[in-house]
Amino acid sequence: MTQLYSSDSRQEEARRPRRLLILSSGSYNSTLSIRLRDLARHLADTWDVTIIAPSADKYNDFKPDHSLNPPFARLVQPWQLRTRSPMVNLIPYLFSSLAQIIRIRADIVIITKPTPITLPGLLPKLLSRTPVVLDLDDLGSEVMKVEGQSRLACRLVAWCERLCMRYSDALVAASTLLRDHVSKLHPGRPVLLLPNGVEPGQYQVVAERRPRRAVYFFGAINRLDLVADLLRAMPEVLRQVPDARLTVVGGGSALDHAKQLSRQLGIEAAVAFPGWQANMLAVQNYTQFADIGVCYQPDTLTNRMASNMKVFQYMAMGTVPLVSDIGDLRSYVEAGQAGQVLAPGDAGALARALIELLLDEERRVRLATEARRLACSDHSWKSRADMLTRFLKELTNEMQPSAGAGTDLFVRPA
Repeated sequence: MTQLYSSDSRQEEARRPRRLLILSSGSYNSTLSIRLRDLARHLADTWDVTIIAPSADKYNDFKPDHSLNPPFARLVQPWQLRTRSPMVNLIPYLFSSLAQIIRIRADIVIITKPTPITLPGLLPKLLSRTPVVLDLDDLGSEVMKVEGQSRLACRLVAWCERLCMRYSDALVAASTLLRDHVSKLHPGRPVLLLPNGVEPGQYQVVAERRPRRAVYFFGAINRLDLVADLLRAMPEVLRQVPDARLTVVGGGSALDHAKQLSRQLGIEAAVAFPGWQANMLAVQNYTQFADIGVCYQPDTLTNRMASNMKVFQYMAMGTVPLVSDIGDLRSYVEAGQAGQVLAPGDAGALARALIELLLDEERRVRLATEARRLACSDHSWKSRADMLTRFLKELTNEMQPSAGAGTDLFVRPA
């Protein structure tokens, strides 16, 4: 039989880092790409990583930045017209993106947040049977419905989700409910449960000190129900803990409604709204060790399916996360060992929990210390990337399945 490859060629091919292509539907520096960026930073220890992302979109106010040059990956920004119209931009972006995808010749492709601009990630599978993995940290079409976006846009994204789920070789889901959802739709498909995480090195070292009586929330406030229960809890909190203070860091379409509600409740003197902050170091200007960080989410389908990154960020800052008992939030704080868990939708119960925590400094110190420890270990993006690397290697037959591969993190075909 003719020897097609010499042993030297095979050895050289084995030594070459395998090419990993990741497609993003949001601009590289947008909040939409945090999961992608932080995973890619650590995946680059094993893979030769290329990221394809738009240079301009609504997340950066359609202001392209072609100077971006991440040290751990090649960033490819397909050609776009200088317009705010997504539909006008779509056609040149798709053609440019397709050309780049063919040129890169990836060994494996990851599609994040399936939309029309990430759909071309399926092309390598059609052309050369390249494995394609779909990474879902929510159902974008459902989130768009909640945000009131057009029916056409929601249907288009839902179609992209169905197509990517159907033709991908494996799935990565950020939450238990999302994992169960895709496993039911596509039984037998390998699925990895991979929650969001945090990059502890992006935060200042937390100085332990006597706790102050401070509560805070940070994040996008595009719906009033994200902070309404917290604001409604504050009058009772202030009656029993008069020196308590609440800081709401962030902005969004519902920010003015939140300010109006605080005035109606008569708590505006004890509530600060400093607006959006440039980065997490800026957020830390408003936080201290053992403050209480609130992620009291209403019980909706999109919230149950999400992996709320805010909780891990609270933990990395050495604060005490207070979460509603929906989705996977309870597991993030070890069922109360690293935070407080409450049933959702009860402003009175929230007030009582805040009062108890504010008056119990010893417990807050204990919870904050454990939260910070978990953020630096179990919930770090390095830990998440290690899990994803093992999953990808199993998928590409670079590594024999390990004895522990049958855990709840990896669902194998029946």
